[in-house]
Amino acid sequence: MTRNILDTINVKVKELQKNLILLKSVSMNITEENLKEDMIRYWGIERGIQISIECVIDISNIIISALNMEKPDTYRECILSLADEYILPKKFAKDIANMVSFRNILVHDYMRIDEKIMIDIIKNHLNDFIKFMNYVDKWVKSNF
Repeated sequence: MTRNILDTINVKVKELQKNLILLKSVSMNITEENLKEDMIRYWGIERGIQISIECVIDISNIIISALNMEKPDTYRECILSLADEYILPKKFAKDIANMVSFRNILVHDYMRIDEKIMIDIIKNHLNDFIKFMNYVDKWVKSNF
C-alpha cells in the first residue's frame, strides 16, 4: 500500500470522526417528538448521517482499489466485499451496509425520510462507525 492511499484513508477517517463528534453532541437531546423543532438542527443531523455513511463508502472503495479488487456494482456491495477480504466481520458488514439504503433515501428521495431511522442511527448506531474505523485501522496497521 502506498503512502498516498494511507493518507487518503486518514483524511476520510478524520472527516468521519468530526461528523461523529457533532452527531454525538446532539444525540442526547434528540427525540422523535423534538427532532423537527429546529429545522437547521434537523438538516444538520440528516447531513451528518449522510456524510458519515459516505465516508464509510469512500473508505471501502479506497481499500478495494488498494487491493486491486473488482469494483462492486453497488455501494452496499463495496462494504460487503470488505468482509470477503476479512477486513470486516460478515455480520458487521451486513449491518453497516444496511445504512447505505438510508443514505440513498437521504440523497435521492428526501421526501420519504423516516425520522425513526434517523433517531435509531444517532441513538443506537453511531458506535458502528467507530467499530468500522477500528476494523480499518487494524487492517491498515497489518498492511502498511
